[in-house]
Amino acid sequence: MLLRVKNQVAKQQANPCLVIMSQMLNCWASNGEGNVACKGLEQELKGCMAKGIKVPPPPKPTLNYHAARLLPKIHKQEKK
Repeated sequence: MLLRVKNQVAKQQANPCLVIMSQMLNCWASNGEGNVACKGLEQELKGCMAKGIKVPPPPKPTLNYHAARLLPKIHKQEKK
């Protein structure tokens, strides 16, 4: 029997501000920080960060949650 586990990283949603920040950093790297060509990206990033978009946390893995609850019942320790 083969146990297959789904990759949790693929299920996580990306923060939309990360794309804009990456573009802005690339612009700074090629043109220099504070260049006029990057001002639009800077304003766009500031607007995105001001919105405060929250990425919902991934759901708890139910298999591990239930296994952790059952483990103490399976491995009962002897009382002294």
